[in-house]
Amino acid sequence: MIYFLSLLALTLNPFVWKKNIKNKRFIAAQTGRLVLGLLLVFLTTYFGLIDHTWQAFLSYGSFFWGFFLLLDLMYRKEKTVLLNAAAGLLLLLFFAYLHFLYPMTVTKAKYDFAAAKTTIVAQPEASMDEQHIPVVPEKYARYKSEKVLGELSHVSYYELGHTSLQKIDGHLYWVTPIEYSGFFKWLKSHKIPGYIRMSAENENANAVLVKKAMTYVPSAYYSENLKRLVRAQHQTPILFDPSFEPDESGKPYYVVAYGYYQKLRQIPEIQGVYVVDPQNGKIRNYSLKELPHFIDQAIPSTVAEAWNTWYGENIHGFWNKLFAQEDMKRPTEWSQSDEVNGVFDHNLELNWFTDFTRPKSGSGAMVGYSMLNTRTGKMTYYASANGLLNGKSAMNVAEKTFKQNKYEAGIPNLYTIYGQETWVVPLMDSNHVLRELMLIHGKNENVYSAETDKRTLFDSYKYALATKLGDDHAVPTDSALLKKLTGSVTHVYRYYDGEAHQTVTQFMVDSSERIFTVTSGQNPYSVFLKAGVQVSFQYVDTNERVSAVKTFQIEGKK
Repeated sequence: MIYFLSLLALTLNPFVWKKNIKNKRFIAAQTGRLVLGLLLVFLTTYFGLIDHTWQAFLSYGSFFWGFFLLLDLMYRKEKTVLLNAAAGLLLLLFFAYLHFLYPMTVTKAKYDFAAAKTTIVAQPEASMDEQHIPVVPEKYARYKSEKVLGELSHVSYYELGHTSLQKIDGHLYWVTPIEYSGFFKWLKSHKIPGYIRMSAENENANAVLVKKAMTYVPSAYYSENLKRLVRAQHQTPILFDPSFEPDESGKPYYVVAYGYYQKLRQIPEIQGVYVVDPQNGKIRNYSLKELPHFIDQAIPSTVAEAWNTWYGENIHGFWNKLFAQEDMKRPTEWSQSDEVNGVFDHNLELNWFTDFTRPKSGSGAMVGYSMLNTRTGKMTYYASANGLLNGKSAMNVAEKTFKQNKYEAGIPNLYTIYGQETWVVPLMDSNHVLRELMLIHGKNENVYSAETDKRTLFDSYKYALATKLGDDHAVPTDSALLKKLTGSVTHVYRYYDGEAHQTVTQFMVDSSERIFTVTSGQNPYSVFLKAGVQVSFQYVDTNERVSAVKTFQIEGKK
C-alpha cells in the first residue's frame, strides 16, 4: 500500500492531462516521474526503514510532494497550474518550518518531558560492592577482543561491532558482537561465528570467543539485516538502535527498542522492545513493564543523551538557552565516546550516567549528575554533587599523575565507594593496554589511590580516605576508619608476590576474627611472624573479612 504514494509524483492537474494525453513526450515524462516516485518510496522504506505513519509522511513527504508540484511549472500555460506550484511552494515551506523552526518552539516541551521522568535526590546511593565495579576500560577490552578476532579463520570477513557493558550471571562483562566487514564478505559467509566476551571486573582476564552462529545481524544485507527483519513484521513503530544482549546462559539476542514520537517527531518515547533471536530470526515483543530479566539496555544511549541534554539545557526555553542561560547545566561531552556511560548500581541495574557542568567553557567542577535506568527510562538527578570534579577533570588528574609515562585516561565513571563519591579512572598506554587503575575522590583530588591490581587499589583508597580527609567536612563513613589493635598471633600464612618482589603475610590475632595482611615492604620483620608473637598494628576498618594493615610492629622490634 505504501507504494501508492508514488502516484503523488505525477502531474495532478486534470487540464494538463486532458490536453497532453496523446503526447508521447508528456507520457514519457509522467512515466519518469512515476518511476522516480517509486524509487524514492523504495529508498525511504527499504533502506531508510522509515515508519509507515502520517507523521513520517508529513516530515519527508512534504518535501518530495512539494518538489513534484513545482515541476508542474513546465505546464504553466494550462489552467490552475500556478495553483499547483503555489501548493508545492507551501509544502516546501512547511518542510523547512517543520525541520528548522518548529524544533525551537518545543524546547520547553522537551524539558517538561525529561523533567517528568526525573527525580531529584540530595544524597547518593549506598556504598558499592567493589567486586562489581568495572575497572577494565572499553578500549582495553576491544584491544583484547581484536586479538581474539585475529585468530578466526577467514578473519577478513569480520570486524568488531559495538562493545557494551553487560551483566551476565551476576558478573559484569564487556560484550562485543562480531559483524560482517562488507557486502561481498556477507555473500561468502552468511554466518557470524559468535561474539567476544571479556570480564569488566578482572583486569587480568582474557577475552574469549563464544561460539554461537548468527544469521540476522545489523551488518547483514537484504532479508538477513536485523532491523529490516523487524520492520517487515512491524511497520508503524519507530525503531531505535539495537543492542546486543546475551542471556544468563550466554545465548545471544538483539534487542531493538521501539516507540513513537511526540510533537511531530521531536520527542521520542520508548514503549517496549523487540527481542530477536539472531540464530533463527524469531521476534518477541515486550513492553517496558514486562522485560525479560537478562535485558540490561532497553533505552538506547542516543535517546538517553537527548533526554539528559533537554533536562539540562532547556529549562527556561529556547532563548534562555542561547542568551541568559539561567539555571542551565550541560552534560559532559566526550570527544571519542557517547555522552552517557553505562554504570551498574549497587543493585546491579544498568544506568546511563552523565555529569553536568556549568555552561561556561572549561569549567572543571560539576553541578550534579544523573543516572537513567536503562530498563525503565526513569532518571535520578543527584543535586548534592555540586562542586565535585567533573569527568574531564578526573581524567586530567589521572594523566598528570602519570605524566612521565604518557598514559591516556579512559572514560571515567563516578561511583559511591565507602560512602564517598569517587571517580574510577583506568589508564592505558598508546596501544590501549591497561597499565594503571585510579580511584580519585570527587571533592579532593589529592585523595586518590593508583595501583595495577584492583584489590590493592581499594585497600590503598581506604587508607587514603582514613588518613587524608581528617580536616574535610566530608569525613569517611564508619565503614572505612583507621583503627589500632594489639593481640597475640594465632594463625600465619605467607606467600611471595613475584610481581611486587615482596613477601605477603596474612595473620590472625586472638582479639579478632579478621584476617590481616602485611607485606615485607611495610615491615621486614613480618616474614618472621609466627603464632604466639605479640603484635600491634593499625588497619582500615571496613565490613570486609580481610583488612589491609597500614602500620605494623612486633613486640620488641622497632
